[in-house]
Formats: sequence, structure tokens, C-alpha cells
Amino acid sequence: MTAEKQRSYRFGTQAQWSACITAGVDSDALRGSGIIRPLLPYALLPVLHEASGASAPTVTRAGEIIWGDDQCVLYRMPPTDDDPLTFPAPPALTRATRIVATSSGLWVLSTSRNALECYDEESLTRCLTVELPNVRLVDITSDGDFVVVLIDDHDVWKTVRIDARGHVVETTALHGVANAEAIVFLRRARRFVVLVGGRPQKLVWFAPREENPLFSLAVAGLRPCYAAMKLGSDSRERILLAGADGGTSGGAHVLVLDAEGNVAGDVPLDSGDTPVTGVAATKDTLLVTGPRGLLLFRSAETVPEGATEVRTTIVTPMLYSPDREDGRRWLRVDASAHLPKGSSIEIAFAATDDVETRDRLNGIVADGARPESHRLRALLSEPELWRGRTVFEGTEPTATDERALYSAKLFDVAEQQLWVAVTLSAAPGARLPWLAELNVLYPGLTLMDKLPSIYQREEAQPDSFVRNLVGVLETTTQEVDARIASMGSHVNPSTAPAKWLDFIARWLGVPWDDGLSERQKRAIVVRAAELAKGRGTRAGLETLLDCLLPGSPPRFRVTDTTADHGFAIVGGDSCTGSALPAMLGGRTRWSPELDSRAVLGYTRLPCPAQLDDGAWQLAGRVRVEIAATPTERKAWEPWFRALVMELMPVTARLELRWVSADALCTDRLDGTLTITSAPTTHLGVDAVTGVARLPERGTRLSASGSNISTRLR
Repeated sequence: MTAEKQRSYRFGTQAQWSACITAGVDSDALRGSGIIRPLLPYALLPVLHEASGASAPTVTRAGEIIWGDDQCVLYRMPPTDDDPLTFPAPPALTRATRIVATSSGLWVLSTSRNALECYDEESLTRCLTVELPNVRLVDITSDGDFVVVLIDDHDVWKTVRIDARGHVVETTALHGVANAEAIVFLRRARRFVVLVGGRPQKLVWFAPREENPLFSLAVAGLRPCYAAMKLGSDSRERILLAGADGGTSGGAHVLVLDAEGNVAGDVPLDSGDTPVTGVAATKDTLLVTGPRGLLLFRSAETVPEGATEVRTTIVTPMLYSPDREDGRRWLRVDASAHLPKGSSIEIAFAATDDVETRDRLNGIVADGARPESHRLRALLSEPELWRGRTVFEGTEPTATDERALYSAKLFDVAEQQLWVAVTLSAAPGARLPWLAELNVLYPGLTLMDKLPSIYQREEAQPDSFVRNLVGVLETTTQEVDARIASMGSHVNPSTAPAKWLDFIARWLGVPWDDGLSERQKRAIVVRAAELAKGRGTRAGLETLLDCLLPGSPPRFRVTDTTADHGFAIVGGDSCTGSALPAMLGGRTRWSPELDSRAVLGYTRLPCPAQLDDGAWQLAGRVRVEIAATPTERKAWEPWFRALVMELMPVTARLELRWVSADALCTDRLDGTLTITSAPTTHLGVDAVTGVARLPERGTRLSASGSNISTRLR
């Protein structure tokens, strides 16, 4: 069975995965590598940066971590360093409940003045104060362009957007909210999340500039008897909720939620780190402040021991199989996934021909008013539709980038409409699995067609042993089919693996040496037709050199003195002479005869068949100049001349010169003239006289003082 004749629905790129509905997917991995992977968990053992009464951690746009303490000290830790720097700072900045870093500075709420203050990020001086009279300022966040303040306007809760100059841009009332305590903004989801106090506590989601909430979630439903104390985020897609079980008396935890409120992690805290005074996160680090200082929880590729299982689920859109004469609908599901030991992948499907059921499921998928994960749960809550659950467990340790094919049968499905659900999960102690590609195959060419007709009838029987056996063979031989289908790519110069290039080159008969780099090898093989056509010509020689030394301006120069300059012809009745430059030839040293003009020690008698042309020693000479560094010359010299000689005409002689890049430059605008900075001063084998210069000695004050026009008195 050839893979190119098999038809399938394929999901393997970010655009294709976006057609599915998902929950718990790491969006960074999806955008960067096009794979489906659970959100990275945080390690349970933190790194502590001690500070007395630390509070209000924040992350600047440059990735710098900032927090304060109760001693009026501000801590700053660059993204490339693990040791924070300390600076004295105003109490309003170091003792703030939240610091918001924007391009205009560090913004805080001043509780003593009931005002919004902005401090310069470098000097820590106050540069702006924004007063909002007759209201109570509760919390601040940033939506990327503006600072957003959560206010209590006489029991009417509102958000106020303020620009970098302190001007109020917009005010939006939040309907259905009472006793709001904190607010954060998720940039990727474009959502505000508000923590509402009281009983019960809840999280409420709002779209920007919208007064009515999108949906809400009870905090107690996230963890039994859980009470939230601080709300934070990583400013992109994660919500951080710090609190304790049973109020302040129970164990403290930081719940990590995705943009739709699904629990993606649970980080326990030591009793010495409570009460929590602030929580934030970078791309890969959770930041928690408390009495002892700042705690840094790094993200991990392995689920920590003692943590909960991590999982992610995707459901494809409705897939359709066309009518066929043989009545076949579907074949199988192929999932290409990386499945380490301790992880698993589950494949299930739902199928129907009922129009009402189809419309109901499609209505759930298309309901844009509901969060994506809520729609997914609604789809999976149709137990009578979902069947064929197949689970594969990771059994052996695998390489980080190794993946395998996991298949689930569909050939028993007779319905036309199909949905496929795939769930990845990892237990504590296991590395995270990921899904690279999903193919849902519907019949094209199948092995059942190769069986005698008496056995083909078995396909129509429910739960047929013969069909199940053939299905196993189709699944287990798919690797062979894939290898056969990919053989063409192995001999295609553009897609061939590096180890195949040596074989392809020898089949094509191009100039070759195993010491060439992969880039040089691939360039030669790709241009094999040009090299074969131009063998023995100047064009072929320049093509080879362009493969070996690509780039602009060229790093090589080919000079054929006979063709480029020709011989000088001096005078004559029918000739006016030659244009310069030209080659000057003459009689050889053995052309004189033995007469009175013969000079002893100089005149030679010609050898048998010796040419006395006067120009043969100049004709047929080709000079090739190569601009290469000393390192390149050392690596290329063993094979370079041999490769070039394969493209030279049979009667030509090669003169190979290794020169510097400056030797190929001219003073003309012909592509070789480049404007560059002065070279780095050094002494070495590649230093060029007149170009590389040693620095001048440091200047010293003379006895008469500095060299200035004003005299020192």
C-alpha cells in the first residue's frame, strides 16, 4: 500500500491545530514548534532571595525582576543574573501592594494620598502623580498600552484607563461585581480577570471596554475550602492565585490557572512564607514574596514528585468521509507523539449520522460566547457518543526529540461525521509528552483489496476477526510504507539527509571530497546539472567555486590570461596593434642558432618535437584566486586543488593562489567594493601590512600639563 494514495485529514501545524478546540495547551510550544504539549509545571523546591518583608514582585518588559521590602530597599535582578542588586527607594514604591512596570515607568498606588504615582525605572524618582478624587483606588494592572486602575466609586466598581501622561482615557463600569479586591490582564487572551471577595469568592472575566462579564468561576471550586489572598499573572496567559485552605489557618498554595480558569498547577508553600504579599511570573519562573523574601519556582520539563498529574486535550472539528461503492468510511487514526515513561496518550472518537446530533455538536464548537475549554468539556460530556477509547502508555525512557506512531482503528465506523479526541497526560516524575502530528485516515487503498473476495466479505461483518487482523497489519507495516514513500526525498538533493549526499554525488559524478562541509556538499549536488554541462569551461569552474564559496561579493576570481587579455600584436600593414593590457610573447631561450650570436651558457639546442612558438608558455594558463581565512585554507588545502582540476580543460594549467579578501577588491562599483569598519587590531598570520595597525600608546600628561590651549596657572 503506497502512502501517497491514502487520503487523510492532517493536523501538524499551528494553523491546522487552531481548527481544533483545546484545553491546557502550552501556547509557547505550539507557536514555536507546532506541537501540542501540556503547560510546563513549576518545580516544588524554590530558590530563596532573602529580604525582610518582601512584597510586590513585578517583571519589566526587559525581563528584569523587581521587588521591595519593608526597609525601603528595592531589589532588581537582571534576566541573565541570579544575584539581585539593591537600591534605596521611596517607601511608596518599596511597600506597595503591587508594582506595574510599563514603558513609561513603575506605577504604584499611594494609599496615603489615594493617588496613582509613576516612578522613573532607572533613577527611582517620582515623575508623575495622578489623583482620582472621591473614589477609592483598589488595584492596578496594565493592558499593554495603558495603566488600568480598579476603583470603588461609591459601591460601583469601575476600571479607569490612564495613559503615560496621566490623562484619563476611558472609564468602564463592571456590572455584577461587588467587593472587588484585585485585577489582572491577560494579553494573549485579551481578558481582564477580577477577584471578587466575600462569600463565596469568585473570579470574573471581562473583555476590554465591556461592562458585562463573560463568565465567572467560584474560587472554592478550584480547591476544597480554598480562600484566595493575592491575585497575579504572567501578563500573557496564566493566572496566579495565592491563598490557603480554610482561610489563613490551613496550608498555603499558589494555584496556577490557564486563561480560562482551568487548574494547570498547584504549588505548596512553607508556613514561613505566609502570608503571601505578592505573586507574579515570568515566562518560565513563578515569583512569590512573603516574610522571608522572594521565592523563585522554576518551570520543569518533568512533573515534580508530589504534584498533580498534568494533561491536555484536543478535539478535532467535524470530519466527513464521502460515500463509496464499497461502503467503507474510515480507516484509522495515526498520532505521531513523543511519549516518555510515565506518560500516556488516549485516542477516542465520536461518530454520528443523525442530523440533530450533528447540529448540536457543531453548535457547541461554534459557540464563541463560551470559553474554548468549556466547549471542549461540553463535547466530552456526551458519553453515549464517544467510544473506541485506546490508551498507549510510555514504557521506556526516550530521547527528548524521539517520537513514535500510535494508531487506533476506525474501520468499524460506518457513520459519515466523525470527531477525534486526543488526551496527553503525565504522572508525577514523568517527562512531558507532546503530539507532533495527527492523521485521520479514510479509505483509499487498503490491504483488504488484496485479499480473495471470500475474505473481503468479512469486512462487512461487525467485529470481524479478519478485518481486525488486516487492520493490525496495516498499522504495523505503516512504518515500511512511510519509508518507501520517503525514498524519493532521500535522493532529492534539496531534501536528502547529510549521510546520503556522498552517495548521490558519486552517482552523479560531480567533483567531490568527503571533507566538504554539509553546506558545500548540498550546494554541489543541487547544481550537478550546471557542473556537468559546464565541465571544462569557465562557467563550470565558476559554478563550482560559487558552491564552495557562496556569498556576495564573490570570494574568488578566475583569470584566463589567454582569453581575457590575448597576445599583443605590434604593427603591420593590416594591423594597428593591440589594446592594453595584453600579453607579450617572444622567442624562447633555445631558439638562437649556432652562429656568431650564440652565447655560451645561454643558448640551448631544441629537444625533439620541442615547440618554438614564443607564446606556448603563456597560453592555457588559468589563475584562480581564493580569499580564505587561515583556518579555511588549512581545512581546504588537502582537497581544493583536486576539485578545481576536475572542472579545468584538459590542456589548461592551474595556478591556485590563496589571497586575502582585500586582494579581490577594486576601486570600481562592480560588486567587489565594500565599505567596512577598520579591522580588529592583532598580530597573526592573517594580518595585512598597512591595514592591521597596533593601537597607539596611551597618552600621558607632559611636564607642562595637558595638551589644551588654556594654560594651567
